Amino acid sequence: MLFAALLVLSSISLSGFLEDEKEREAVVEVSKLTVAAEQLSLRGAGSEVTLELRVPEDVKVGLGALPGREGEWPADAHNYYLSMGRREGFYASSASFSGPSMEGPAILGSGRHRLVLETVIEPETGRLFVLVSGNESEGLQGTYEESYDEAVGGV
Repeated sequence: MLFAALLVLSSISLSGFLEDEKEREAVVEVSKLTVAAEQLSLRGAGSEVTLELRVPEDVKVGLGALPGREGEWPADAHNYYLSMGRREGFYASSASFSGPSMEGPAILGSGRHRLVLETVIEPETGRLFVLVSGNESEGLQGTYEESYDEAVGGV
């Protein structure tokens, strides 16, 4: 009985450790993108950079949104989040993010992504955005309406 209890406790502890490691890995990967976006924002409109990142399995990244508020873009464009099953973390950025069509946040699913970050000024408001675009077959969706259910379904 005592052995079974110890086994259950150790498996719970190991599971928590693995989730923490996955979250740390995701934060490190996404920080590559956010640092590049913030540097591009400092340069103004017309700046562009291409980068690759790998989103860990069962992780979703929302750029320009808060969890559950993807439809509130552009109000939350300066935020981003990581969703890992039941765990979610959200962060602020000095860059404002948009999907490639300037109609909503960019949502990244798990996997390897080759992304193009480009700064543009939204003509109506004069606000500078970092457009996140890439190959949509790699798990990037450009607007909330077209992609949220797909990205959530994989997590």
